[in-house]
Amino acid sequence: MLALTGFGFGSLAALFLISWRDFRHLRVGKVFLLIILASVAYLMDPLAPAHWRWLTSDLQTALPALFWVLCQLVFASRPRLISVWGAMALYSFAAPAFSSPFIAGGHWSDLGIFLGLKLGQWFEYVVVLHGVIYVVRHWRNDLVEARRKLRLALLLILGSAVGTATISLNFGIYPEATRGMIVGLASLAILFCIISFRDVLLELTPNEQVTESEQQPEPLACASGSVDAPRQVDCDDVLKLEELMKGGFYKNEKLTLKQLANALGIPEYRVRRLINQKLGYRNFSDYINHLRIAEASSRLVDTPTAFRQTKIT
Repeated sequence: MLALTGFGFGSLAALFLISWRDFRHLRVGKVFLLIILASVAYLMDPLAPAHWRWLTSDLQTALPALFWVLCQLVFASRPRLISVWGAMALYSFAAPAFSSPFIAGGHWSDLGIFLGLKLGQWFEYVVVLHGVIYVVRHWRNDLVEARRKLRLALLLILGSAVGTATISLNFGIYPEATRGMIVGLASLAILFCIISFRDVLLELTPNEQVTESEQQPEPLACASGSVDAPRQVDCDDVLKLEELMKGGFYKNEKLTLKQLANALGIPEYRVRRLINQKLGYRNFSDYINHLRIAEASSRLVDTPTAFRQTKIT
């Protein structure tokens, strides 16, 4: 057991150091660091002194809620933390933490035990499942295919580990020695993904970076004769994009960023930068929707007056 626990601690330590160095400035990075700390509590709980067991127990109970928050921050264009699901996530952590001392002292009735502990445990399963479903449903919203696949792999690895840990805690169907194995294997898998695709993951939450570019979009000044080489490339990309969209390319159903990049002959990362940082749109979907709404508005304006009068009569 001690060997597996040490293996888990070593993997978490390496994961924490890399995450702190590269991602601590992001909201999602801060939540991920909290997940690592909760995982440390999960490992320490069987070894902690009795008078500290309440702290490690409460911290490890936060894993399902933190996983759900991470899914929202990574995949939702506008995270809705204040919702029914958010209330369930908060309840799954807060209710057991508040009720555990009373339950341990034998001061609560069966109804109190159900509301304080059992219901919170069921909410843990619900929020973990909702987080995984949210990942699978919304993973295509990312503008870059390579990062999209990597984010899916990372969160499914983490979701599997959190789900397994939650079931093992609530039902006691796994021996204590498996804690180190669960944490260690999941940490190594995530660590391998982060090290192998560090440059891709540095843009793990593009919405945070897009907000600044939306506030002050960079003017391209494509008509200027003194445009340096990088800005000239951006101007050329803008002209290609505008020409393609004038032909009605945005009308294609289930249009993806990859299809647009292939049609333009431009790498995905440049198309994403073009849409977010140069044109000032939050994401690919907002850009396409803007074009479609503009077309619909134009049609309404161009509707013949005679048609309107006929409709009225």
